[in-house]
Amino acid sequence: MTTVSIQGKTYGIYQFTGEVVDNNKQRETRVHGGGGATYKGTGGTAPVNVYSTTTIHNEFFVLDRSGQEHSVSLANWNLNLRNGHDIQLIWLIPPKQAQGPYVLLNNHSLKKYYLKTDIVQAIAKNHYRAYFWFAILAVIVSSMLFKSLLLLIIMIIAIWVIYKKKTKEIYNALTSALEKEMD
Repeated sequence: MTTVSIQGKTYGIYQFTGEVVDNNKQRETRVHGGGGATYKGTGGTAPVNVYSTTTIHNEFFVLDRSGQEHSVSLANWNLNLRNGHDIQLIWLIPPKQAQGPYVLLNNHSLKKYYLKTDIVQAIAKNHYRAYFWFAILAVIVSSMLFKSLLLLIIMIIAIWVIYKKKTKEIYNALTSALEKEMD
């Protein structure tokens, strides 16, 4: 385990390296739809709306270097794995939490790594989320006291811009720390 301190909060980075001993990749497609009904016998119909979503499931077993076998299930990673591949799997534990998600898979055999950016971004957004909502609340109260809609709009925009900037800093720091852990 490695810890990294970023702007006053400590994140845990855990990992293991091993050989893929079994793997399975499946696609699940769900079709959703509705509409097409006639409206009160008038001849008017609601349009038909049909769409689908596909989820890619990677499920595999890894035998780590100490002989421990790990079962791993990942959704929407779309990994290229074969039995015998040597991989490193890294997960990130946010501050004040006991567990966290997998965020990086380094396939040594293919010399390719997969960073799950959407998960790292979600973790980065949580870093200052409480401060963000506190600031929004303070601005709303202040604008009510000063009876100024303009103050409210300007301050909310300023808070949003600062929040986005800080979130990007956290994301970059987390990504850098994760990439340093790759062997």
